Amino acid sequence: MSFRDLKGRIFSAFDEVIRITSMRLILYPVAYALPRKLALWIANVLALLLVLSPKSGKNTYSQMSQGFGKGLRSLDLTYKWLRRPFRDFVILTRIINQREDPSKWRIIEKNPEAIKALRESGESYIVASGHFSREALISLFDPRITFGHPIHVAIDVPERIQSLYDRRICIRLGALLRTANYLEKKVEILFVGKCPFKELLRRLRNQGNVLFIHVDAPWHANRPGSFLRPFAGHQSRAFATGAVRLAKLAKCPVVSCVYRLGKDGTKIIEWGTPYFPQESDDDINITNRLLDHLETAIGERPAQYILEVGGDRRWNSPNKCWENVVTAKIENE
Repeated sequence: MSFRDLKGRIFSAFDEVIRITSMRLILYPVAYALPRKLALWIANVLALLLVLSPKSGKNTYSQMSQGFGKGLRSLDLTYKWLRRPFRDFVILTRIINQREDPSKWRIIEKNPEAIKALRESGESYIVASGHFSREALISLFDPRITFGHPIHVAIDVPERIQSLYDRRICIRLGALLRTANYLEKKVEILFVGKCPFKELLRRLRNQGNVLFIHVDAPWHANRPGSFLRPFAGHQSRAFATGAVRLAKLAKCPVVSCVYRLGKDGTKIIEWGTPYFPQESDDDINITNRLLDHLETAIGERPAQYILEVGGDRRWNSPNKCWENVVTAKIENE
């Protein structure tokens, strides 16, 4: 191992310790004991440690500056992206400890007419969403938004903790999964890998179920039903076509959905166009349409996306699309 690799591992471990310590020892008791605004302010302060980190801060700024240009804006995006998990953790912890009531949140829907017929039909359908703010995600399960029985498909918490990264994921994902038990409408959680494909299919063939799937979830390129495509700031990422295959076999619609936080804390939910996949339809083509909706939202508000944005491509704000860096440079000359 080279000295550079060793230094990188040390800095990565240091950042993970900051994240774990902040959530476990500081933010959890703070979220329970202190007022909401003060708890979120402390989360903001802790995020500054990551901004100053030679690993997380530098890497995040590099991605933001590549996608959105160097300068104060990318520095601001770096800070907001690094603080997002801390702020989400505070809100989820407050819900778990009944210090926060999501039923009182203000929620605005954009393009609600797109799913009006789905809601009124009582039939099951799939909501294809992405990894955006966990606080905003909770609003999707509100009875005002989801009329049927909400079923969230999620990755399982690692059974064996083999690294600091695993420990951090356990804390963050564990908070989200526990929150599902404290909402006005209880959310059923089905785990990828533990829940057979046939069980998901059975739920969709029954009436009244709404299946939430993150179609932007990282996937293995060599698995059946996977494909590669550019996505947001990534030149190439692997995705699964499972959501579309499920919709096709269950003969139910699938609709994309982007959720985010407004400046005043209002939860904003934007619906895409529902698709009713037929046997002759191409799974990759429909999956691409769902992903297109998500990556546009990432470009417009990258700080609300909790996965890495990527540093290979650039966001073209006037055209609302992602471009290869070479193409963007040529057009600017």
